[in-house]
Amino acid sequence: METQHIILLKNPSLFLLPKSSSSTTFKSPARLGRTFRHVLLASHPSSGAAPKREKDAKKRVVITGMGLVSVFGNDVDTYYDRLLAGESGISLIDKFDASIFPTRFSGQIRGFKSNGYIDAKSDSRLDDC
Repeated sequence: METQHIILLKNPSLFLLPKSSSSTTFKSPARLGRTFRHVLLASHPSSGAAPKREKDAKKRVVITGMGLVSVFGNDVDTYYDRLLAGESGISLIDKFDASIFPTRFSGQIRGFKSNGYIDAKSDSRLDDC
């Protein structure tokens, strides 16, 4: 049995590539409808069966952990909890004076220390934002 997900697309043509490969601009439709006109049906098997095991040891991969750096937090649990809670990682910029820019909000990375991830020379070239 398969689980099916219905994804409603308001304007699916925005996801299509131009027909001409020489064209560098994409012309959007003249009018966007207010209703969802197209339906994309995505499905995947719902069985919990694991994929077949790779017999060639050289092709095997072992995942030993997960990590991330994001606007929601710098560890998997915090990220996942804030994502499920529907929180936004976007806030007013407070790392520098953004008053001269037309946009004053962003997704800022907070609390990340690059020690152990980036060498000192490269780290000195990065800003703290």
